[in-house]
Amino acid sequence: MNTNYIEMASLYESEVAFGRSTASQMDTGSPENKREIPCDSCMLADSCAAKFTECSAFRNWAKSGDFKDSDVARHIRVMKG
Repeated sequence: MNTNYIEMASLYESEVAFGRSTASQMDTGSPENKREIPCDSCMLADSCAAKFTECSAFRNWAKSGDFKDSDVARHIRVMKG
């Protein structure tokens, strides 16, 4: 039997069973940043990078693309994986 046919058939088997993938068209849910990353202007940026910590401003920025200036270097804790 032609091995090329077998390889091609296995490539399309999932497409036949589940339909064409639309993964490349999915929204990843990443927010559009309204402001630059708060770490750029923070004096603790190097320390946070070395210790794998993050502040409230960074967490809010990563979630929504925005943060309050008063949250920079506030409520610092170890990053969650």
